[in-house]
Amino acid sequence: MSDFRFLHAADIHLDSPLDHLRSLDEATARLVMLASRRAVENIVSTAIKQQVAALIIAGDLFDGPVRDASAALWVDSQFRKLASVGIAVVLIRGNHDALSNASRSVKWSTGVIELGAEKATTHIVDACGLAIHGQSFGARAVYENIAAAYPEAISGYFNIGMLHTSLSGSSGHDTYAPTSVDVLEGRGYDYWALGHIHLRTQKSLSSRAWIGFSGNTQGRHVRETGAKGCHLVHVRDKQITAVEFVPTDSVRWFELDVDVSNIDMLADLSEMVCGACEGLQAQHADRQLAVRVRFTGASKLHSHLAGSIARGHVADALAAKLRDIGSLWLESIKVETQAERSASPRGDLELPLGTLREIVADIHAEPAMQKQLLKSLDELGRKARGALSQTDWPLWSETGQSAEFTRLLGQAEQLLEAWVAEDETP
Repeated sequence: MSDFRFLHAADIHLDSPLDHLRSLDEATARLVMLASRRAVENIVSTAIKQQVAALIIAGDLFDGPVRDASAALWVDSQFRKLASVGIAVVLIRGNHDALSNASRSVKWSTGVIELGAEKATTHIVDACGLAIHGQSFGARAVYENIAAAYPEAISGYFNIGMLHTSLSGSSGHDTYAPTSVDVLEGRGYDYWALGHIHLRTQKSLSSRAWIGFSGNTQGRHVRETGAKGCHLVHVRDKQITAVEFVPTDSVRWFELDVDVSNIDMLADLSEMVCGACEGLQAQHADRQLAVRVRFTGASKLHSHLAGSIARGHVADALAAKLRDIGSLWLESIKVETQAERSASPRGDLELPLGTLREIVADIHAEPAMQKQLLKSLDELGRKARGALSQTDWPLWSETGQSAEFTRLLGQAEQLLEAWVAEDETP
């Protein structure tokens, strides 16, 4: 068998919007909107440059039902470039682009193979002895272990399994096509190209075969930080010699922690943030960067930053400064600072601060008070539900509710202490 390479990509989510960037001009907004298409172009150019035998896409090429024919025509035109140089494109559908969701059928050009949803099927690339097995999602929610019914490995071929799955479950992802590493190993394949989980597998989940996720090809929001791309897999004599990560994203998301413990002036705060962002930009000079700035530390600025109006002014000012740097945008700012707390407060503050701390201690000790506060917070959360996800508002998650309530209570205590101290300043 000759040496060959193939590309494993997944979760392209074509034309998926990138969320929550502040104050973008029209040209920049369009650049961001087309980031998923830039990822496809980068995949295609890599495939041609590396002369791969096949590009395999393990589900969610599209972000949803294909209502706009132009999106399908555009991606098919990209795939035709591969077909023209003899590179096969083999894909399956995932939960986002399941067949039942498709309001338009996609008529692929010759050389693009979409494996069906009724059962797992196999596509052979005879030129390099490659057998690719896979099954599309017929419906958005597939709860069966479809991998258990995949065909046996074909002797004499390098066998690849394509599967859109959460395996045995993953935080932040719905449990679709659940299976286990043992089941995948039992098929006897050499490589399992998995999709659905957007975090890349850096090492194989198995010692018997290479099993893992390539992650998504373009981060869509700040919870998908860092480089995104696909796997370039090198094969020699039916053995994998390397699995190489190839970045394909054009917009890269980061969370940047800025300790403001020693900052007294808001002007100095902006200077510190811009300096940190310039350093980040120097490390990723070939990408557009979207940054969430998180302020930490015990600071005199705590009460200013914690107020929504002041925080909005700071965010707008920072967004403008970062735009001036170029190729760098502010997603948002998060304030996780603490008020400076004196070990022995002034005598005239002992009574109000002591009373405040007693109230907080009572809340920690009384489930009835906690229940009432949680009810009020739930009402607040429902009013903002359209703008919040479960990640943004952990109180909606039973597993995270207790820790989030404790965190919010601590923040409220610190903010009130800072306000009391300011109001009592001579």
